[in-house]
Amino acid sequence: MTLIDEIKSSQKESHEKWFERWYKKTNLENNIRISAKKGYTGFRIQVSDCNDEYSRLRLRNKETISLLKEKLGDGFTVTLRENHGENFLEFKTYKSFIQILW
Repeated sequence: MTLIDEIKSSQKESHEKWFERWYKKTNLENNIRISAKKGYTGFRIQVSDCNDEYSRLRLRNKETISLLKEKLGDGFTVTLRENHGENFLEFKTYKSFIQILW
């Protein structure tokens, strides 16, 4: 195994472990059920508003989107969305979130 293969394997394993802990902690499936009962057709996971850089980095990772699609199964659309703009004082704004639609 080359060094790059070892690094990629280690990163993938680390991300999968983080994802499983995060998924359980967020109670995502129950939150989706609650949203559906309220009549919503989607759910958002705020990324840019996370308290720490590590979580933002992990949530923005394309592997997180793939793992969410796999975990939720067929019938769900999962995408990372980014909104760039300006507020009324012309300050630049940036919001990112994971959008789950059913």
